Amino acid sequence: MDLFDWMFIISGFIFFVSMMGAILLMANDKMQIIRIFGVILAVLMFPIIAILINYILIGKDLRFIIYLVLILIYLLAEFLLDSVFKFDFRSKTSTHVPYIIIEWAAAFSFLFGTIYLDKTMGWIIAIFFWAFIGVLVYYIIKRRKKKEN
Repeated sequence: MDLFDWMFIISGFIFFVSMMGAILLMANDKMQIIRIFGVILAVLMFPIIAILINYILIGKDLRFIIYLVLILIYLLAEFLLDSVFKFDFRSKTSTHVPYIIIEWAAAFSFLFGTIYLDKTMGWIIAIFFWAFIGVLVYYIIKRRKKKEN
């Protein structure tokens, strides 16, 4: 594995930890602190762009290029909607569902991309992926309990 492969794997760890941190903060109504994770995800675009350019130049498998493009689309959408336009897309189903689809495409891209690069690291990222799902379930349960009260 070369430097760019490691950059991708480390970006996957950062992605999942940031997503889990943001969701846990939302579940506990710590909305001011969430901005930190937004900045982390925005900065994550830079290594992903570098990896994408490198892999295009060396002729990496098209499937992996697609993974990187999906991740980049999600990071760009997150940054533009939350930080630049400050658009509340989460309150309406018609705007939130496409966002969720892109978010899951990025999560699966990190998972499958890491498995493609290295099976052992892929399993480690898979643990983070399942933890991400667990945090989402926790958030949904906590939000429903708040609505009931």
